[in-house]
Amino acid sequence: MVDSERAVIDETTAGLLEAAGPQMYRRNAFRITGLPTDADRRTVRQRQQRITPALELGADVDLGHSLPVRLDDVRGAFDRVLGDPRRRLVDELFWLWGGAGDGAGAGDADSAPGTGTGTGTGTGTGTGTGRSTGTTICACPKSLHADHDAAVRAHSAALDLEVENDDLSAGQRLFEATRLWSDASRLWGQVLRRAVFWDHVRHRIAVLDDRQLDESVIDTLRDAMPGTLVKPLIELAAAASTPADRVRLAGLARDWPLVTPGTVDDQLEEAAAPHYESLRATAKRASSQLEGGNWDGAAAEAYDHALPALAVLESVVPYARHRRTATARNDIAVLLNNCATAAIGGLGPAANLNASKWFRTAGELATDPVTRQTLATNRDELRDMMDTFTQIRKQVDQLVAAGRVSMALALLLRVKRQLAGGPGVDEIERMMAEVRARKTEAYTRPPRPAGRSAPRPRLALAWAVLITIVMGFLAAMFAGVFEDDGGGGAGSGSGARGGTAVVSAAAITDNSPVGACIEQQSDWDVGAREVDVIPCDQPHWGEVLAYVPLVDTTSALMTAEYPGVDRTVALSRFRCELALRQLVPLKTGLVTKYVIPGGENWDQSEPVLDEYTTCVVHWADNAEMREGDVVRRDVPESGVSVPMNTFSDNIWDNAPTGTCVKTALDLNTTTTEVPIVPCEESHWAEIVGYPVLYEDPGATEWPGDKAVFAKAVAACEKAAPGGSGGSGVVHTTWPDQSWWGARDTPIYAMCAVSQKDGRPTIGGLR
Repeated sequence: MVDSERAVIDETTAGLLEAAGPQMYRRNAFRITGLPTDADRRTVRQRQQRITPALELGADVDLGHSLPVRLDDVRGAFDRVLGDPRRRLVDELFWLWGGAGDGAGAGDADSAPGTGTGTGTGTGTGTGTGRSTGTTICACPKSLHADHDAAVRAHSAALDLEVENDDLSAGQRLFEATRLWSDASRLWGQVLRRAVFWDHVRHRIAVLDDRQLDESVIDTLRDAMPGTLVKPLIELAAAASTPADRVRLAGLARDWPLVTPGTVDDQLEEAAAPHYESLRATAKRASSQLEGGNWDGAAAEAYDHALPALAVLESVVPYARHRRTATARNDIAVLLNNCATAAIGGLGPAANLNASKWFRTAGELATDPVTRQTLATNRDELRDMMDTFTQIRKQVDQLVAAGRVSMALALLLRVKRQLAGGPGVDEIERMMAEVRARKTEAYTRPPRPAGRSAPRPRLALAWAVLITIVMGFLAAMFAGVFEDDGGGGAGSGSGARGGTAVVSAAAITDNSPVGACIEQQSDWDVGAREVDVIPCDQPHWGEVLAYVPLVDTTSALMTAEYPGVDRTVALSRFRCELALRQLVPLKTGLVTKYVIPGGENWDQSEPVLDEYTTCVVHWADNAEMREGDVVRRDVPESGVSVPMNTFSDNIWDNAPTGTCVKTALDLNTTTTEVPIVPCEESHWAEIVGYPVLYEDPGATEWPGDKAVFAKAVAACEKAAPGGSGGSGVVHTTWPDQSWWGARDTPIYAMCAVSQKDGRPTIGGLR
C-alpha cells in the first residue's frame, strides 16, 4: 500500500470513529445544517453565508430541525461539509439521501423518528437548500434510497429514545425501542449487503471529484461501517443505569448484522474497562484489610463494592462469554473464602453465621474448579465443626437436666484442654459459666470478642484433626453415663418420648421445643393447641420444623395491623419455606404445612409483634419419615432464597408484600420461581403491593393495553413508599387481555421498588 492510499484510509477511519457513538446522528453535519446530503459546494457556502451571520447576531434561525445546537456546532458542521471530502462522505452515509434520480427533496432534517417531508430546492425561500442537478444525480434505484433512509430514521430514533430516557427496562417505551432496534438492524443489514449501495458510494466519490478520494475508501467503509453502526449500542450498554437495560443493549449489539459476536465481545470488554478497574481497586483494598486482621471489613468491601461491580459486568460481559469476568469473579470468591477461614481461625464457632454466608457467596461466584472444590471442602469442615459443638451442647444439656452439674463441668474442662487455647475456647468458657449458674435453658451464642488475631489468608481449614479428637473424646466420655439410672436424662429432643406437644399456643414462647414427631397425617389438626407425638426413632409422618414470627420491622410495609387473608397465607408459606431451606440440608421431596393465624391473633396493643406460624415438614407423598430424616436444627443459614411466583391467578399464591427479590430480573417476563428473601438480606427490589385494578373482571370489558398499563403504573406509584417521588425505581407488572373473560378473581398489578442505581441493598423501604 502506497502512502497516499494509507492516508486516505486513515482519514476515512478517523471520520468513522468520530461519527461512532450514541450521538452519531445528532452530530451529523447535514442534520445540523439542514443541508441535503448531495448539496454542492456553492449551495453549502450560500447557506453558510445566510445562516452563520444570523446566528452570530443571536437571531432565531430555522435550521429545519429542533435539535439544541450552538453556534460552534453549526460552524463545525459547515466546516466538515466544506473541508476534508472523506469526512463529508462519512456524514453523507449516516444521513438521509432523499429520492433517487428525480431531484426530490432529501427530507426534513429532523425527520429521523418519523417520516419527514422535503425541505425545498435551491429556488425556495427562507432557509430552503439547494440540491445537485444534472449529471450529479445518481442513478440508484429508488428502493435503495428509501431503504437507506428508513434505516437511518429507525437507527436515529432508537438512539434518541435511549439517550433521552435513563430507564427503558419496562413499559410502552421499551416496546417502541425494541421495534426501532429491530428495524434499524434489519434495514442496515439489508442496505450494506446490496451492491448498489457501494455503487452509490462510487457515484458520490466521482461527484465530489477530489484527489483525496479513490476506490480504497470503499474497502475501508465496507470493513468499518458495521462496527461504526454497532458502537453506539456498546457504549449505551456499558453506561446503562439498570441491569435490564445493560443486558438488553449488550444482546442487541451481539445480534447486530455483519459484525461477529467475538468482535462485539471485545468492544464490550473495552467499554467495561472502568468497571474492571473499579473491581481491581476494591479487591486490593479488601486484601489489605484482610492482611491487617479485619476480615469483617474485607468482606464488607466485597459485598458493598465488588458484588455490585460484578453485577454490572455480568449484565454487559457475562462470565460465560468473557474469561476476564470469570477471573474477576473467581478472585472475589477466593477473597471471601479467605475472609471466612480467617474469621473461623480467630473466632471458632462464633464465626459460623458470617463464615457460612461468605462461603455460600464465594461458591456462587467461583468459576475455577479447584476453587470450587476447596470451598466445598471448607464448608464441609465448618459444618463438621458446628456439629461438634452442637454435640457438646447437647451432652451438656443432658447432664445438667439430670442434675449432674459436676460431670458437665468436667466434660467442658476436658474439651477446653483439648482446644489448647484455640478457637472455640470462648464458647466453652461461656457454657461453663452458665452451668455453674445451673442454667438449664439452651445455650446461645456468645458476643463477638473485641480483639482479633491476625489471620493468614488461605484456602484450607485446619479443624479436621481437632474435630476427630473432640468427637472421639465425647464418645468415650459418654459411654455408659446413664447406665445407673436407666437413661433418666432429658432425652435428645422433644420428640424423643411419646405424649403430646404444644404447637399452637397463644404466645410463641409457650410452645414445646421444635422437633416433635407426628405419627400420622390425621394427627395433625391445623390450629389445634396440642398434637400427639411419638419418639422420632419410630416411623412417623412429619416433624415440627419451626415457630416463625410473621411480622418484622425491617420493612415499613410490615406492621402490627392484620394484613388480611391473602397476605397472611403468603407470609405463612414464605416463612415456613424459608425455614425449611435454612435449617434442612435440602432433600428433594420435603415440603411444609403451616398454620395460618386469623385476624383475632393480631394484638396491636402489644409492643412485641409475636404473631407467628407453626411449620411442619413431611415428605410430599406423605411417606414415612425415619430417624435419619429428622430435621437438623443447628444455626440456620442466612441468605437463602425461596422460589415463589409474583403474578399468579390468586394474590395469596404470590410472594408476600414486604419481602424482597434477591437478584435483578425483568419482572414483566419472569413471574415464576422468583428468588425471594427477607429484606434484611441483600436484595435487588422489594415487593410493595398487589393493588387490585378491576374487582369484577366479568363486568368489565378489556379496556386496552394502554389504559391497563396507565392504571397499573398509577396504582404502583401510590403503593410505593414515598409515591412517584420516592427514592427508588418502581417496577410494574400488569395484566394483558388474556386475564379478561377467563377468570372470576380480581385483576391486579404487581409492584416492586429497586434502588435507582440498580445495586443490591440491605433493609426494607422506609
